[in-house]
Amino acid sequence: MTDIRERVDVHPPRLDESHIRHDPDAAVTTEFDPTPLVRAVATRLRVALRSGSGWKALEAMSVEVDLHSTSDPQRARLTRTATGMHVSSPDGPAVPVVGIDVDELRVSGDEPLAGAVDVAALSTLIEPEPPTLDIAGREFWEKVSGLPGMPGLSLNALDTGAAVHLGPATDAYEIHGLEMDLRRLLAGFELFVYSLRAGKFYIKGTHRQLSVVAGASMKAVLNV
Repeated sequence: MTDIRERVDVHPPRLDESHIRHDPDAAVTTEFDPTPLVRAVATRLRVALRSGSGWKALEAMSVEVDLHSTSDPQRARLTRTATGMHVSSPDGPAVPVVGIDVDELRVSGDEPLAGAVDVAALSTLIEPEPPTLDIAGREFWEKVSGLPGMPGLSLNALDTGAAVHLGPATDAYEIHGLEMDLRRLLAGFELFVYSLRAGKFYIKGTHRQLSVVAGASMKAVLNV
């Protein structure tokens, strides 16, 4: 029987409607033809807004924040909306301004470059906990399984023993590494080629498979 008794809303409505929980894919929007940095930031935000802690961090954020790369001219602007967050390229000066490491997509440990911002809240949004290995694997496969030549994947965590097998088992491409690194890879938090260069993974497969998996990783990071 359906319980029709009145329920107490512990999150009362806000004027900007930020109390409403939306589908993270719809809550995060981007400009038309977004830059790679805008796309990568949006991917992180969609994961962050799956959780209550992500929405709480969003509510603590300034209406506008600019992210400036600490190593090159790349920029991205976060604008809080009534339904979530919009990510775009800055079209003029704005504050606060926060430095980020674009290779790791991490908020700089230094003070904001200009203005006042809740750095802890921003870090929660830009550096969220990735999905569990099985969920991240399933979602990754849904995105990339249709790519021409995409091989099956066998991912094995060297520290926890966890394993995920995606797609065809025959001649599967093997990726071995720490479980958190595997989760970040599948969630689209890191590009596969960058992780390889950093020595995070041991791989087993053909050069053709490597090329396709690298493209699949780029698809996951940039949501293309």
